[in-house]
Amino acid sequence: MRPYPSGFVRPGLGCVVKIGGSLTRDLDEASRLVTALAALAGSGHRLLVVPGGGRPDKAIEAIDRERPLAPDTAHRACALAQDQTGLILADPAIASGTQACATVGRCLAALGERRLPILLPSRLIFTAEPVEPSWDVTSDAVGAWAAWLLGAERYAVLTDVDGVYTAGHIGDPEHLLSEIAARELATMGHTSVDACAAAFIAARGIEAAVLNGRHPERVVDWIERRPCRGTLIRPARQAGS
Repeated sequence: MRPYPSGFVRPGLGCVVKIGGSLTRDLDEASRLVTALAALAGSGHRLLVVPGGGRPDKAIEAIDRERPLAPDTAHRACALAQDQTGLILADPAIASGTQACATVGRCLAALGERRLPILLPSRLIFTAEPVEPSWDVTSDAVGAWAAWLLGAERYAVLTDVDGVYTAGHIGDPEHLLSEIAARELATMGHTSVDACAAAFIAARGIEAAVLNGRHPERVVDWIERRPCRGTLIRPARQAGS
């Protein structure tokens, strides 16, 4: 890791975890997941959660099907949907030990208090405009960008399946990929992670994974660098190493 020049702040994040919107359909499951992550933060792990759009995003998609929205309108509405889902995930009704954070500074302060920061990303998105306004670019890509921006060592996409599967075999245990190069994943199009996120992971050399958030113990194992079921995403030069 390159040293930071004097006068600059190193966020020092261990990993960024994106909680997919599919995991908010069952709030009991969401509670177990966030509780497990908050416990890790409470023990000193420097984690950051990026929320997916969840139920609010589905409402926007339904409106767009009824009357197609301008790309920028949909883009901004979906960013705000991530904020709404983040506020829900950070609510005490879901888990204790969390903090909804709209700025990087507040995220770092929460980590200093050993709380789990849950990023409300719209302010950062509207300021930096890191992704194109397109339905093909999802919160997976926003999470990957946040991991790079904050210098996180690793990035995990949590969804409701066990990882990435060979084409046409989603959910078939025999076709689960235990590891894949990010550049190869990007050529597969939209799988358990969007192609834009995979290409960004490859370009920035981020160590990543796709894991089933319905099994918090797997997420904990990955964060603590123990073997777990899921798909590891490596920069091309590291795949198979």
